[in-house]
Order: sequence, then C-alpha cells, then structure tokens
Amino acid sequence: MKYLDENIAKIDYLNAYERGLTLWPLPYSLNYVKTSFGSTHIIDSGDKAKQPLLLLHGGSMSSTMWYPNVLDWSKHYRVICIDILGDKNKSIPKKPFINRESYSVWLKEVMDSLQIEKASLVGLSYGALHALNFALHFPNRLNRVVLMSPAESFLSFKPEFYSYAFGMVQNEEGVDQFLDWIFANRYRLDEKMKSQLVAGMMWVEKERDTKPKDNGFPYVFTDKELTSVQVPILLLIGEHEVMYNPIEALERAKRFVPQLTAELIAGVGHLMSMEKPELINKRVLSFLTSE
Repeated sequence: MKYLDENIAKIDYLNAYERGLTLWPLPYSLNYVKTSFGSTHIIDSGDKAKQPLLLLHGGSMSSTMWYPNVLDWSKHYRVICIDILGDKNKSIPKKPFINRESYSVWLKEVMDSLQIEKASLVGLSYGALHALNFALHFPNRLNRVVLMSPAESFLSFKPEFYSYAFGMVQNEEGVDQFLDWIFANRYRLDEKMKSQLVAGMMWVEKERDTKPKDNGFPYVFTDKELTSVQVPILLLIGEHEVMYNPIEALERAKRFVPQLTAELIAGVGHLMSMEKPELINKRVLSFLTSE
C-alpha cells in the first residue's frame, strides 16, 4: 500500500505514536525544545530534581521504544527521551544537518534549552551512533555514555542491511521481513510499536530522508577519532547481532577506545533493550551509578 497524500501518512503516524505512548509505565510530560535546526520533541519522565539521563532511540523507532526501560531508570534519574531530529518521530526539522559536527551541535542546543549542563547519555543503534558522535565533539557535557548495538560506528553494515532497510519503505511486508531478520524467533515486537514502525515507513517526507549521507550517518569512526574519546563508555552488543559481526566490532572498540567497558550480551540481538529489558536495565544502571 502506498500513500499518495503525505498529510494522511503523517496523521496516521502521529496517531500511531500516541498509541505507542499508552505503553509508557509512569507519568510523563511531552515538550518541544527549540534549536536552530528545528523543534525537538521529548518525553520527560521522573523527578526533575534528579540527575538527567538522556536517551536516543534507534532509527525509525522514536522515543516510544524506551517504554520497557524508563521505569527502572527513572528511580535514579530524570529520564529525557529525545526524538532525533530528521528521523521518523514527532520532532520538526527546520534546516538540514550539514556534517557530523552539526548533529552534535543540535544535541548540545537541546541540552542548553533544557538548562542541562552535564548528563549521562544512552543510545541504541542510530541513537548510539549519535551518542558516540556527541562524545567526540562535546565530552565536557557528558558524565558517562552507554552504546547499545551502535549503527556502524566500529564496523560497516553488512550489505543485506540495506536490502532489508530499503525494503521497508512503504511496504508492510518489508517491515515484517526486517523484524524477522533482526529478531528471528526470540522476540515479537508489541503490536503498537509495530504499527508505529509501519506508519513511519509509509510516511515519506524529504525532511526525514534516512538514506545514508556522505557527510553524515551511518558512519564508521576512524582509529584516530576513537582513540580521542574522553568519556567513560559502556558498549553492549548482542551475540545475535545481524547487522555486522559483533565480535569484530567489540574487538575494534577495545583496541582503540580508551575508557571502554565492552560486553557481548547473550541471548539478544540488535534491539536488546526491548528483548531483555530487565537484564539491560540492570546492567546500564550498574555502569552509570558505579564510582
């Protein structure tokens, strides 16, 4: 099925996003944060007096994907889930990113607007790529960083990733094939989350073009860039990762990133925070709260 009317597709997506929010396990507020790149939508949960923890979602998943994780993390932090500008979500792009540094400037502006001087940052997949990029450009704004299943970053995607990813565009069957590829028989995505993902794939808008860009993402960081990372990082990659070789990615990260804790997580694949939330929630908190 293809939508000829972009507005209909957008409305369908926004409705699906709202249905996804019904999975949220604790009170939250929705806000828009102004930046020079556009208005960034956030889901804000937990005690605002606590230290901030920023979450960056996987590509086309939106901040609603964090519903299995926010309750545990909000016991220790004010959890702010950020809809990555330019991806499929409720943020509203105003001008395009011109290079990888501009992506990090956007996130800095989000923090500035929220009056957050320093925070810890958790990202999964596309969000982990953003998190590592931000750590390279603004390490002074970070306490600790958790990278889960980072999109490229340490190792290029296998060619089949692009076949599955592009096969999802305006194609519900392609979405099913992608989910079967990353989950196999281990996990079934909640129907509300799947509905949102399908609606996002039907919504084609030039300001939300997720095709690879030479001056942007996805990206494999150079040895020199990785060696210069100045922030403590926890890297988690699932043993069933299909987008690249998980062992090779971990080995390269260990070889170059100075303050790195790297682990292969048993029994999970790319979307580990959804597959085994109790395990991941505990491991992330242990890292963030350790001395």
